Amino acid sequence: MKVKTNWVPSAFTMANMFCGYLSVVLAANGKFITASWLIVAAAVLDMLDGKIARIAKVSSHFGVEYDSLADVVSFGFAPSFLAYKVVFANWGTIGLFISVGPLIFGAVRLARFNIRLKGFDKDYFEGLPTPAAAITIATFLVFNFYFWQYLRWEKVFLFILIAVSVLMVSTIRYETMPSFSLQKGTPEKRKITIVMIGIISIIIWPQETFFPWTILYLLSGPLRVVGILLFGDSFKKKNEGNSDESKSRRSAKKGNSRSAGSGGK
Repeated sequence: MKVKTNWVPSAFTMANMFCGYLSVVLAANGKFITASWLIVAAAVLDMLDGKIARIAKVSSHFGVEYDSLADVVSFGFAPSFLAYKVVFANWGTIGLFISVGPLIFGAVRLARFNIRLKGFDKDYFEGLPTPAAAITIATFLVFNFYFWQYLRWEKVFLFILIAVSVLMVSTIRYETMPSFSLQKGTPEKRKITIVMIGIISIIIWPQETFFPWTILYLLSGPLRVVGILLFGDSFKKKNEGNSDESKSRRSAKKGNSRSAGSGGK
């Protein structure tokens, strides 16, 4: 008898949403560091649910919608509430409007993602993905509290909060995760090397290195735009020269399934 596995990705999505909810509860009780790490945990679970769906060959429109709802909680509401409790609760009404940015713009991005799911180009993300935006906010707090036991760079935090909110709904391209192919001459070898160095450093020194890596990713999109403006087509071709090969490789795996939506949000 064939065992049904279509519930497995949804279990990861539930866990993602629970981490977001628990982050809010802990932030309300002043446990900001644990709340921050729970947002990171939610992002890991969000990445896994799509991969599990692909492995299990589960296609579900419900899965896509449910995943987006979970993301609104974990990568919209949770980081907004965390930012409000740490800094902006003391800013009065203006603090309330500033801190709601990740929630509002994250929800807009997720809605935009869902209506564009058919034929969505997975060789790049259009705008900063919501998990990346939430991780940037969370790891900034971890970084600050680790070195100074308080939020030392309050104005920098304000800038980051506004920046990630705007970048989520921008049309700036961001790199996807590499395919981790070991074939000789694979165009994504450079990406694989960078990602592996990042993962290893984060595992060894999570508090010190996680935020710097997220900032590098955050800046990669705008810097690419600057490079194209300064150097024109030569820079663009250098960065996208292998896109046709990448597209043909991924098109075989790509479909209108839940896994197509994972990670690009």
